[in-house]
Amino acid sequence: MKTLLFSIILLFFIPCISQTLIIDELTLDDYLTDLSLLNQLIKKQHPNPYKIISEKEQLKEKKHAIALLKKTPTYPNFLKCINRIGDGHLAYSLPEEFTSDMIEKSSFFPFPVFVKDHKIFINIKSKLLPYGTEITKIQDITSHELVDRMNKHIHGDNNNMTKTASELTSSFPIYFSNLIERNPKTFKIEYLDLKTKKLKTKTLSSINYYELYRINKLCILPINKLEKESTIHPHYYKEQKTGVLTVNTFNLTENYAYDKFSKFFKRVNKEKYNNIAIDLRNNEGGDPNIAALLFSFITDSNFKNIFNYRTSNIKIEKENLLNDHGNPVGEDEVRGFENFLYQRFNETKDGLYIGNDRLKEGVLENFPADKDNFKGNVYLIVGGKTFSAAVYFTKLFKDHNRGKIIGEETGGNENSTFAGYFLTYKLPKTKLQVRIPITELFFDKNITSKHGIIPDNKIPIQKYLEYSLLEKDPEIQFLFDTYLH
Repeated sequence: MKTLLFSIILLFFIPCISQTLIIDELTLDDYLTDLSLLNQLIKKQHPNPYKIISEKEQLKEKKHAIALLKKTPTYPNFLKCINRIGDGHLAYSLPEEFTSDMIEKSSFFPFPVFVKDHKIFINIKSKLLPYGTEITKIQDITSHELVDRMNKHIHGDNNNMTKTASELTSSFPIYFSNLIERNPKTFKIEYLDLKTKKLKTKTLSSINYYELYRINKLCILPINKLEKESTIHPHYYKEQKTGVLTVNTFNLTENYAYDKFSKFFKRVNKEKYNNIAIDLRNNEGGDPNIAALLFSFITDSNFKNIFNYRTSNIKIEKENLLNDHGNPVGEDEVRGFENFLYQRFNETKDGLYIGNDRLKEGVLENFPADKDNFKGNVYLIVGGKTFSAAVYFTKLFKDHNRGKIIGEETGGNENSTFAGYFLTYKLPKTKLQVRIPITELFFDKNITSKHGIIPDNKIPIQKYLEYSLLEKDPEIQFLFDTYLH
């Protein structure tokens, strides 16, 4: 089953291959034509494009962006017009020509930052402003307003704010350049002085892309850089008899995942650890079955591993469609995929299609506990980048009352998300690629929710800053100080 559930977020600059695109020669008509086509594709192929934001609300939101595009027809203004529908899996990839143009011509905010609770903080040691300094305004725009404006373009499911904050923490200067102001020479900022606690202002020179790349490597957060760069990473705190298993994706083969999980749990059981924590802060999803596999190591009984997919259309629009290799699809490929959908989705009375037993072939719905399961205390750490299948794991953890969840609201919805099967189209004029989820993955068919999974305990912002200034991993340190001291 194809369950590529991890998210590729708008403007994260994943270049797509394009031919003979000259950005400066694009016309207003080119932009408007592609926007119209994009709207048609999403209407036809997305399973429910108005579930989160009504069509009327989407048109109202687009009206101002399109007026700006008509006044100044540029690629960044075009990007402000593309469909954002409250679906964190609807993703766009920019043409290489645009990213090259950005590198050569754009200027950027001179600091990496971290974003928490609509607040923006300096995320690097600097002589200009100390690490942890709170920035209250940039170019006379409050931090709260900046985060809200960017959320319209880079949110998770249901316009989730923790997802936006996590993405801004990764690439704030780039988002600012493309969503707020393209090429400023200077930045006027207002900030809260760490010593005097008074508001001050400062004007800073912008930097180029190469300097931005350099200083991005010097960020303090995240502290857990080694764990973040691994697929699965075990960390053993021997004195505290506590193990931390960081799992950054569920897009794994069963053999690989089982080997890594088994080694960790065999060791913590053999050495008689009292506690473990599972860290999913950077896990953006993958195969729900791998999430269930991990849960089998922390439960002592069989559990229900039940999820399914639904869609509104099993016919494929083939014009401008790309295959997995980035090439235009052929008739046989389209026919083969339509046959796949026809065989595995049954039409319901309301005109939708729901996955049948053939789609679920190979899914272990009555999942047994693993023989190396851990019976001690388990803690789960989640955040804005906890998405898709990682939310499914979090739901299993919560529904079975396996332990305390700490961190922030997950970036994905607690009961469903648009994921599982995708189509990628390249817009003919602008060469922008759009990845459209064509199925909705649901964990609980009877409940509708407009938020992610809320943790049992969230770190107070002042405590988070305190740990950060000490260059300690905030969530891990909070776990030890609150539960394991």
